[in-house]
Amino acid sequence: MLPLFALFLGLLSFTDAAAQTTINFRNVIVTSGTTTANATTNTYDAVSTTPGPGVFQGTNFGTLDLSTGALLLQGGSIEIVEAANENYPTAFVNYGIKQGATLASSGSSNIPPLTSQVQLTQTNYNAATRTRTFSLSNAAINILALATTGGGGAGTNYRFDISVSTGPGQDDDGDPINPILGQRRASVFAATGTPVVPPTIVGNAIYVAPNAGANVTYNVNPPTPRPFQGADLSSSNNGGNAYDVNNGQLLLNGGTATTTENGPNVINGVVLYYRVRALTGTPPAITPYQAIQLTQISNVNGTRTFQLTTAQLNLIASSPVLTGTVNGQNSVYNLDAYFQASGTNTSTGSIFSITDPVNPNSPYTASFSVTGVPVAQTIWVGGTNDNWFDASNWSNGVPNASTNALVRDLGAGNTVPYPNIYSDVVNATAGGVVLYDNTGSGPAQCRDLTMGGTSQASRSITRLVVGRLKVFGNFNNNYDSFIQRENTVVEFAGVNQNITGGSFVAIDISGGGTKYDSGVMNVSEKITFIDGLLTTDVTQPLLSVIVLADRAPNNNNNGAQLINETDHNYLRGFVRTTRQSVLSGETRTYGNMGMTLTFNNGNNPGNVEVTRNTAESYTPLGTKYSARRIFGVRPSDQQTNAGGLNATMIFHYQNIDTRGLGAGNAFRIQEDNLSLFLSQNGGNTFQQLGRDILDTLANNLTKYNVRAFATFTLGDITNPLPVRLTAFDAKRVGSDALITWQTASEVNSKGYDVQVSTNGTEYRTIATVNSISANTTTPSNYRYVDTEANKAGMRYYRLRQVDLDGKDTYFKPVGVSFDGKGTTTELVAYPNPLKSGDNLRLAMQTSVAGKGQITITDMTGRTLSTETVDMASGVTDMSLNKFSGLKMGIYMVRVSMPSGDTKTLKVVKQ
Repeated sequence: MLPLFALFLGLLSFTDAAAQTTINFRNVIVTSGTTTANATTNTYDAVSTTPGPGVFQGTNFGTLDLSTGALLLQGGSIEIVEAANENYPTAFVNYGIKQGATLASSGSSNIPPLTSQVQLTQTNYNAATRTRTFSLSNAAINILALATTGGGGAGTNYRFDISVSTGPGQDDDGDPINPILGQRRASVFAATGTPVVPPTIVGNAIYVAPNAGANVTYNVNPPTPRPFQGADLSSSNNGGNAYDVNNGQLLLNGGTATTTENGPNVINGVVLYYRVRALTGTPPAITPYQAIQLTQISNVNGTRTFQLTTAQLNLIASSPVLTGTVNGQNSVYNLDAYFQASGTNTSTGSIFSITDPVNPNSPYTASFSVTGVPVAQTIWVGGTNDNWFDASNWSNGVPNASTNALVRDLGAGNTVPYPNIYSDVVNATAGGVVLYDNTGSGPAQCRDLTMGGTSQASRSITRLVVGRLKVFGNFNNNYDSFIQRENTVVEFAGVNQNITGGSFVAIDISGGGTKYDSGVMNVSEKITFIDGLLTTDVTQPLLSVIVLADRAPNNNNNGAQLINETDHNYLRGFVRTTRQSVLSGETRTYGNMGMTLTFNNGNNPGNVEVTRNTAESYTPLGTKYSARRIFGVRPSDQQTNAGGLNATMIFHYQNIDTRGLGAGNAFRIQEDNLSLFLSQNGGNTFQQLGRDILDTLANNLTKYNVRAFATFTLGDITNPLPVRLTAFDAKRVGSDALITWQTASEVNSKGYDVQVSTNGTEYRTIATVNSISANTTTPSNYRYVDTEANKAGMRYYRLRQVDLDGKDTYFKPVGVSFDGKGTTTELVAYPNPLKSGDNLRLAMQTSVAGKGQITITDMTGRTLSTETVDMASGVTDMSLNKFSGLKMGIYMVRVSMPSGDTKTLKVVKQ
């Protein structure tokens, strides 16, 4: 918070001199008392600078004991009046205390630095006056906890100051605007008793997944119901059996810890440290710990929670187990763990750390058993040359399908060569000197292949130069140190394998089972599916993803391709590709992922990114579901000023994509019912596009004239994906309120009740609007004008949507202010933005009846149409059909009223 606040102070003179936006502190809410039992919550006037009853400025909260008293900052309310072309969407109450300071103190070194903040919530926005209101009443910031008296006695005095500020703003063009700092107000109190407690850390849980199962939660504090301390990790979800040393999995996936902080001591992060050690052999004191960084998931008034559940660290594959003595008999290993929090004292800048348990030399300890004989391992020593197939280069001979291969990081300055794979060829110099002859070698093979290293700058190298490499186990390429040349193939040929990602040319998937990619896999030519699945973690699409390269000479200018996908052999997860400079009229298959696009009408889409997710389906409401195939299509140039884009889309699917859907994977979509759906808000709502051709033999659905590009999937035409409200707004038009809403489609909808409230709590129905159609797959626009007399203050409008079976759904309220006389002319266009097929409506308010004129111009000022209309006194609501023939773009609508007033607004057609 300190750097941000320093920015506020540094910019104060700038905003006072140049900005017209004003920020006003209306009130502040504080709970105080000598005990928590008698503490009361009061709303103090924060505007006045003259001390007095109910005024925060100059308040003395009395003498409060640090351990029993109460002094909580709960929040308050402020008002931001924005200047034209300025928007400030966030607001804060800043606060701080200083020991020894008084109300008369002045100067930066004598008054409290306002280094802490509590964010307020916007409760209203009046577009007509550009006024935003923010408030909060339950922040519960413990001001006493900030009073570190050092054990001082009665009479230790503190000054408690507050101010308000905005967050960074932006102008109407999206350019940033500096934040604004508001008024400072001061109060005092005295503190006695014991200083605040130091920061604490408590480990909550450790997550372990046995043999590729789900996470098992072992509780740390308290040790119930499944304590980690003393637990046998071989037993839980594992039938009490030991783990096989070669293919067993005991995944340490992370843990959860909670920290508390007071005063200037702020927690920055938490690490879970762990180590695996044998009960015999290496002394525990010299067995190193490894670190797992946890992620902060919450912070409630200084109580922070840190958690990680997906570390994917296989303890069976750790060095102590693989190098231990395991000869068919059970060997027992300990897993030691402790939590460490690090933080900073914001007053002194010093760094501190705390642990749980307090003494990390006495960690939390559980055990597990391992059985079997470890797979033989051979280590690259490179003593002769760079030939993978030369046994003298390996510690235990050339690796084969049952041997793990480790290529160590040989360190800086080491001249020993790393392995190059030339399979079935003679490697010779450019001058014809034979370096070595690998004729008849066959492909290079290994079980696990591990490229050693500690970072991108300190790593080993393995190069596949000619031929094929077959990996039957895990592919450990953490630092992207495996290099594959053109015209070579890496074959993942095991049953179940883990792949950490990397850069590849051509890949074969064989051997059955599942190949799990836990990193970014960049592919320049192709992935060919022979037998097996390649999967990614769709919950981490930035970390676990297949990236197919764009067109290049090495892929025949087609881009990297997915080859031979079937119902049983395919890429299940997240894959993406981009095609640069796509032209109108070109047909592109985007890596053969199942999405073929031909952009028409002469407009070029620019660079087009396509993503595919075949691991998830949309299942809103539990009774409606999409196919398990989701495409994202993102053209870089939407051609909004030239009529937009228009494409023919062929959506290819597998039969398996339409089965095992919904709750319990119990549903399917009949192939004859398949329909194309589009979502432009991340899957919250859908528009049914339908289909023009459905080829159930080739599994292709074709749709012409696709004009919007976002998220596409297939759904059931008889059980369509639900479409919720896509727009809802309420605006003041003179003395009336115009309420508008839009749906993309409706299912079994009876109609809508328009409800109003003057306090935001109690609502009454003022109108019922029937659905245009109970079941429709096309967008529908609705409107209602609230003409009730004598409106004043704030009125809150909401919708109640009612189904034919009586079920109802409420949509969020929108506030409209009726402060002021409201007699000036006003103009509202809706819907805006305007989509293809929508009719634009204008609501115009004037106090004079007569002839008016409506003119439409483009952004160059060229007049496109002019028409004369009759306008009544009050609100005139009419449809403006002139937009139906206009291209996508931005237009200006100017209305000349009978009174002579002129109003202009901007309309966007998408």
